[in-house]
Amino acid sequence: MEEDLRSEADGVLREIGLDVPSAVRLFLTKVVQTRSIPFALTATSRIAEVGVDAATQLKMDEIGALWSKRKFRSV
Repeated sequence: MEEDLRSEADGVLREIGLDVPSAVRLFLTKVVQTRSIPFALTATSRIAEVGVDAATQLKMDEIGALWSKRKFRSV
C-alpha cells in the first residue's frame, strides 16, 4: 500500500475513532455479512460517439426494437 494513502487514511480513521486494522476488520466483516462490497463501485463513462450512415442506423433501430420485444416477452 502506498505510504501516502496509508498515512492519509490513518488520519481520517483517527478522527472517526478507528485505527487501520479495525477499519479493515469492519470492512471484511461487512463483506462476509452482505456477501458484497459494502459500497457502490462504478466506472467512469468512456462512451465514444461513432457516426453511422442512415442504413446502418435503420438496422440498429430494428435490432433494438426486436430486442425490446424479446425482453418483455420473456418476463
